[in-house]
Amino acid sequence: MSSQPGITHDCADLRCWVIDSVVNDGTLERLADARKLAGGTGQRVGALVAGDCLADAQRLIEHGADHVYIVPVANAGQNTFVAAAASILAGARPPVVFAPGDAFGRACACRIAARLGWQLVSPALAVRRLGEQTTVTALDASGKWARQLLLTDDQPTVVTLRPGVAEALPADPARRGTVEVVEFTAVPEQIVERRALPIDPATADIRHLERLVSGGRGLGGPDGFAMLRRVAEQLGAGVAASRMAVDLGWIEYDRQVGQTGRTVKPDLYIACGISGASHHLEGMSESTCIVAINSDPEAPIHSRAHLSLVADLHQVLEHLQRDLAE
Repeated sequence: MSSQPGITHDCADLRCWVIDSVVNDGTLERLADARKLAGGTGQRVGALVAGDCLADAQRLIEHGADHVYIVPVANAGQNTFVAAAASILAGARPPVVFAPGDAFGRACACRIAARLGWQLVSPALAVRRLGEQTTVTALDASGKWARQLLLTDDQPTVVTLRPGVAEALPADPARRGTVEVVEFTAVPEQIVERRALPIDPATADIRHLERLVSGGRGLGGPDGFAMLRRVAEQLGAGVAASRMAVDLGWIEYDRQVGQTGRTVKPDLYIACGISGASHHLEGMSESTCIVAINSDPEAPIHSRAHLSLVADLHQVLEHLQRDLAE
């Protein structure tokens, strides 16, 4: 369980805040925006950093913070950051809180806003003071359209700003501020387990496979593709097809290679009974190794193949099956 932070400073006088889990260029950029927003109103700027960052407090003051809260929690995750920030911000209720615009910051910002019942604007491009009003220029979900919102002092708002949209103020070593270290017990984080799961060549998208065994009209029908699937399984390969085989209904469309189908670039492409029409060659010509099996020595596929077999494909596939089974 988290502990309630023992805050000694009256944070109600801090009207603009910057929160982060580290102190980096993006933090200083948001601090500059907060300083500019507070500059014309005489408001003070607070900074909250929850993480292993004790040495960075003076840097924040030099770049515009008046009071810095440091929550020294090593390897603080989302749960700890959200709990610490929400606990401290709840007593301040500042009109604007600037949060990071990266994936971590945006995830935490929405959780903090939801926990406190505050407004969230994410992502935003800029926050400006126009006379007595504070406006924020925000992007929609697509990131293509901007809108302008009016912020009010009675509705605290968490705003995320992307790195690079502002410019940090020059460091002023003469600036003075206060620093408060807040003890906070880390909150248990979710355990994320990442595993690499092997794909099934029989069902995977043929564009992502390293080996393909492809069939055309020369297979003679659906039974020919049944043999092709057995060979593909032994090779750890996927099954592909020419447009003619798809048009005849022998195999589904998502297995079609060519200009009107999928473009593939496997390490190994075995073309069985495919003549090699131009639209098919266009879809597989960048394969690393192309093997062509076709009884017609004039078939265009032979001109693109690294290895050509002018032979009966059924006999070749039967021999291949036996050799792979041994």
